[in-house]
Amino acid sequence: MVSDRSIVERTNLENLGDITKRASEYGIDLILIGGNAVRTYTNRVSWRFTKDLDFITVSRDLGSLYGMFDELGYTVEETEFGLRGSKIISDGYSIELHISLDRVSDWSTGEVYELPWDIFGLAKPVPVIASLDGNEGLVINARIAPVEDIIIMKMMTGRARDHFDAVAIILDSYDDIDLERFNEICGSNDLTDIIRERIASLLREIRNRTLARLWQENTGLALSGARANDLRKKLRAIEKAIR
Repeated sequence: MVSDRSIVERTNLENLGDITKRASEYGIDLILIGGNAVRTYTNRVSWRFTKDLDFITVSRDLGSLYGMFDELGYTVEETEFGLRGSKIISDGYSIELHISLDRVSDWSTGEVYELPWDIFGLAKPVPVIASLDGNEGLVINARIAPVEDIIIMKMMTGRARDHFDAVAIILDSYDDIDLERFNEICGSNDLTDIIRERIASLLREIRNRTLARLWQENTGLALSGARANDLRKKLRAIEKAIR
């Protein structure tokens, strides 16, 4: 039986495909971040259900964005952080868009991530794969922010679910992280201290089993000792790389 969550996932991914295709036609630099982007860097076991579509772009494309989303049936308005969009699908359900312009601001910490100059050149089309029953075989190609940027955006917040996402990415895609670039963009955004503090906090949470409980809550599985040790080594390597 196809669940309501499966219908939401299918609808969101199909709309992601429409947005990605139209952005390419318009020549708009539009990159996916958020939960759907995290999926592309992690194994299926750590995927979280997400209803929103989160993007980053630049303010020079603002006029084209309004025209594009109007054609696609979205109502879009400016916010202090960028743009917010909505498209009604049925009673009680709409697709919600969150689009950051030039920078990503986190309300939970007040930290700001200015988009690095190379982020759009490094963003490549990657398959975003559906995970729920009834959506087998649904795959949408979308431009995804580089792994370093996603990790930093997740680690700079004060939300446990974002820290879980960062941990999952580090466990599953550590070999793809450019540690030199990671260090450079932490420094250019004045985020070195908060990222080092976040790493220190995660190392403490490995020791006191708080992270194991967070892993259990989000995956339904235990975080094995081997995985915890692997994460500890990778976090220490990242910590050593940023200065």
